[in-house]
Amino acid sequence: MNLGTWVVCLLVVCPVTVATAAAEIMLEQVGTHHAGVFARSAAEIPAFCADARRLFVVNAESGRVDVLDVDDTGRLQSGGVLDAARDAPGAMRDVNSVSVSRGLLAAAIAAEPVTDPGAVAFYDTRTLQLRGVVSAGALPDMVTFSPDGRWVLVANEGEPNDDCTVDPEGTITVIDLEAGVEHPVVRTVTFRDWNAGGPRAEEVPTLMDRGLRHFGRVMLPGEAGGSRPATFAEDVEPEWIEIDPESRFASVCLQEANAIAEIDIAAATVTRIVPLGFKDHGLPGNGFDASDRDGGIRIRPWPGVYGVFQPDTIRLVVRDGRRLIVTANEGDSRVRPSADGMIPGVKEGGIFTDEASLNAWPLEGSSFADVATPQDLGRLRLVRDLVERHLDEEGRPTRLFAFGGRSFSIFDFDTGELVYDSGSDFERVTAERYPEHFNASSDALEFDKRSRSKGPEPEGLAVGEVEGRTYAFVGLERIGGIMVYDITAPAASRFVGYFSNRRFDLPMTLGDGTSNPAAGDSGPEGLIFVAAGQSPTGRPLVIAANETSGTTTLWEIRPATAAVETGPAGAAGRP
Repeated sequence: MNLGTWVVCLLVVCPVTVATAAAEIMLEQVGTHHAGVFARSAAEIPAFCADARRLFVVNAESGRVDVLDVDDTGRLQSGGVLDAARDAPGAMRDVNSVSVSRGLLAAAIAAEPVTDPGAVAFYDTRTLQLRGVVSAGALPDMVTFSPDGRWVLVANEGEPNDDCTVDPEGTITVIDLEAGVEHPVVRTVTFRDWNAGGPRAEEVPTLMDRGLRHFGRVMLPGEAGGSRPATFAEDVEPEWIEIDPESRFASVCLQEANAIAEIDIAAATVTRIVPLGFKDHGLPGNGFDASDRDGGIRIRPWPGVYGVFQPDTIRLVVRDGRRLIVTANEGDSRVRPSADGMIPGVKEGGIFTDEASLNAWPLEGSSFADVATPQDLGRLRLVRDLVERHLDEEGRPTRLFAFGGRSFSIFDFDTGELVYDSGSDFERVTAERYPEHFNASSDALEFDKRSRSKGPEPEGLAVGEVEGRTYAFVGLERIGGIMVYDITAPAASRFVGYFSNRRFDLPMTLGDGTSNPAAGDSGPEGLIFVAAGQSPTGRPLVIAANETSGTTTLWEIRPATAAVETGPAGAAGRP
């Protein structure tokens, strides 16, 4: 079947019956909590305490953490609220992340303004009593405990203010709890060694050649205006942290910079930075739908187009002493000032996003001249700074770069080698499952809306072992649902199924604007895996917090049935 015929077939709406191998797994929804709030980040990041049988869920914009009690069937009931923003001293706002270890909960809280130092609040998971508060860096976006419980690490993203006149450094807060939560020792890891004139500054050009992005600028205050280059430390924005089983090293995702940093925890230093490179969308199997104006589903390779992986969530898997980083390749753009303080046609005052369209550059005589129409690459959101590093002498682009990979990947962290990438699977599978709502967004049902910008947008990611096999569970932020892969043999990872309870046939909100419980989950943000031995139901779980629908759902992992009927409300997989 040729591509054109395949695209037409995807547009035919029909029920699908799929067969799965007897040894495979499926996800079955067993419990859901509805916050009742739509598109207000009412359920972002979950953390589970097995001893207390409690689930803690970030209700971000409220500045609180919702406490949910879980029974042995997976049913969720409200167990209280932690008012973390109020409990921390000073002016605090959103709660961004939570983590649990040995009966202790850590909650990361951003300040108001967001460029000021944030905080981490600690609570007893049984009594819910506040145990202490520690200062963190600007915009603490993720917090995690080390496996041995001694260390708490915080990724301080350090985003700039709205007019880009203040851009805090991205840092890592290292909290040592060896003497107890009442006597923490706090240190800060910075990236200043890579600043101009620093001892590692000479590495930056090579890192950029390998895929690291360093391009930011900071607006100068006062009437004179203008801007200056951001320092390297200002430009990196730590997003996610994974800690090795020995609690010695941390892998820190620098999402916008398209790299991962390694941290020596005890020494509180950055040991190295590993760029992730780019995904070649011109290769067979790496295609994607590039336009929201092509009138259909058109997943195809695009020669000369590269994806910038830019993962949000990462997970660490150690296999035979080999450290592997599993990545959910979301992609992310930023707002930054232009070098001259102003770009014609962009926001007044010189503030502009790092996005651009193909027609921002001269194309006559270039290899992209014939695909610059809105139906092809003309509307694709491109990474401006990377394209401008690849212009010919006439200023024409020789390579194009798009945000994200529309996939998940596995990297060898020691060598930086790409071990596996899921290629075009996410768009291919969702197109088959939901042809009428292909690349819809989390808050709208419009067909093809996200094709020009990151597609399904993989964000949440969990990894766990079930019956001796290792699985990756990837949440698709835009269209929704969870992709499942068997990654036991990393280089030969294989798709297992796609599971979603989103109802496209129902309104997403009720008459009062609150979230419609019957519409299912949309906007999965944070995923965690709970092993069978820690699960209240006795079976392994995947727990998903969904920021758009404001729902938190427990998915029980079970052996797959011989055949599964898919439907508008089904939570079915396909091989």
